[in-house]
Amino acid sequence: MAKKLSRLDLKAEESVVVAVPRGGVVVARQVSSTLNIPLKIIVVKKLGAPINPELAIGAVASFGKPVVDRWLTEDLGVTADYIKKEVYNKKREAKNREKFLGIKLEVKDFEDKKVVVVDDGLATGQTAKMAAKILRQFNVAKLILAVPCAPTSAVNELRREYDEIICLEERNDFMAVGQFYRDFRPVGDEEVKEILNQKSKIKNQN
Repeated sequence: MAKKLSRLDLKAEESVVVAVPRGGVVVARQVSSTLNIPLKIIVVKKLGAPINPELAIGAVASFGKPVVDRWLTEDLGVTADYIKKEVYNKKREAKNREKFLGIKLEVKDFEDKKVVVVDDGLATGQTAKMAAKILRQFNVAKLILAVPCAPTSAVNELRREYDEIICLEERNDFMAVGQFYRDFRPVGDEEVKEILNQKSKIKNQN
């Protein structure tokens, strides 16, 4: 994936790799190291529907405006008060995770830069979609999605959100992200924190 991205001539001072926790951080670390581009993590929290919390009616990061699916919320009859409370709670969760991981993000980290969003794969593509909508608020120069695997339907859906998509295994018969990995063990916050600490030590040594 890094080899394919290298063809885009991404310069370190003009680009940033953005990982989607948690599994995306492991993949993004390799991309960041190979291309010698800074690694950032954006914690995107799903806004759950009132009756079904697993159904995403939007998403939010610790900073910036929330992304809300107006059509879906209208269909479900979701009230403005519910959305306000959900945004508040999920922003707080995002801030707590960033605090635990030692992450501090600012708009200048992304503004006027080529941003490469990296995840360990797509299933429905909703997380990548929400990440794109949030990052677009920060006036990025170009938005690129790089994933090892995804269903063709998800890739097609995301083409309207990203300027470019790089996907190594795009399949119509896609079943699950794990089918493309020899080792697909869950990645915990502690491992993500260790990865960030290692990147920080390398940066300080340079």
